[in-house]
Amino acid sequence: MLQILVPTDFSNNSYNALYYAAKLFKSKECTFHLVNVCTSSAGNVSENEQVESVQGLDAMAHRLVLDLGKNSNHQIKKVSLCHSVTKGILGYAMEFPIDLMVIGNKAKEEGANILFGNNAMQLVREVNQCPVLIVPLEIDFKPVEKIAFVSNYVNAIAEENVRALLFFSNIMDSTLLPMSIEESKGTDSMAKHRAKFLKAISKNLSKEVVLPVFQDKVSTILEFVELWNIDMLCMVYYQHHFFLEFIGKGIIKDLNTKLTVPFLILPDRPK
Repeated sequence: MLQILVPTDFSNNSYNALYYAAKLFKSKECTFHLVNVCTSSAGNVSENEQVESVQGLDAMAHRLVLDLGKNSNHQIKKVSLCHSVTKGILGYAMEFPIDLMVIGNKAKEEGANILFGNNAMQLVREVNQCPVLIVPLEIDFKPVEKIAFVSNYVNAIAEENVRALLFFSNIMDSTLLPMSIEESKGTDSMAKHRAKFLKAISKNLSKEVVLPVFQDKVSTILEFVELWNIDMLCMVYYQHHFFLEFIGKGIIKDLNTKLTVPFLILPDRPK
């Protein structure tokens, strides 16, 4: 049974993450761990705030049943924690065997205090137990037929991440479309990493795409996603390499506002 962690602050974007995951895994047995973290600017959580957290979780679970109907494959575990947002969610993810964390991506008009702000980016940086799926708010659900995996193979793709990618490809009945950006002549180690990865995913492989940089890496990826009708984008989060540009240097803001497909982020794993 899939164990899916959905942090929520009861905003539309966090509900959309739950809704999308419930639709995506409609026919799969899942337990959704719906987690709200009670926080207070004063540092102490009042009894009323705790009650509001529990009531909010009940309302969110009820809303999902109203929107999608009762699904016998799905269970919802409602969890209210009194902790800081990041530590509370990370601690919960470490305590339970979570397969996937799903976070809603804020809409342009929503405020900066919702979950996808600094707290969510901290989660992306620190979560190494499971993949993180970021779901744009303003998208209509459709089946995931093509998952694009973007890498320049400077680092070897960890076997655990290959297994995760194949797992989600199989469970979604999707094909994999590896994409890399042609910047300069690659090294022998990059070629070996690429060959090993392509061999490992060969049964799910659609074709490989290599593109030159158009304006910048973000623009190249966005254009690729649109032209190739990609349904989900996937990358590995490396602390000190290619993906750092998207997390650590603010370029994530471009993807945050422009990417119109779900974004699956795999953690950096031991090779």
